[in-house]
Amino acid sequence: MKIHEITLREIMILQCIYLCKTQNEIENIVKKQPNPKFFYKPFLEFDGANLLSMLAFDSGSVEALLHEDNEKFFDPLYPVIYKNKITKKSGKGEYLSSAIDNAIRAN
Repeated sequence: MKIHEITLREIMILQCIYLCKTQNEIENIVKKQPNPKFFYKPFLEFDGANLLSMLAFDSGSVEALLHEDNEKFFDPLYPVIYKNKITKKSGKGEYLSSAIDNAIRAN
């Protein structure tokens, strides 16, 4: 798995998403990004997961990120359906889940 270093701009986007009070606000931030590649990149800070997997609870954001207009940003070596290691809510143990699994479970 290729792990990316997070940039200051990407940290600021994360901070904006964190401060959002509604899914609609998150969707607006996602849609306003000129280059959505950030949402597809795995980061060590996310235990190798990508932000798309974490946003899978919001069908509007996922729809925007998986739109065919963004196909040029998809990396065939690291597909969006890649299983990510997720820590259980209890904090004890982990399980594997993909963005598609998360979206189905949340919607």
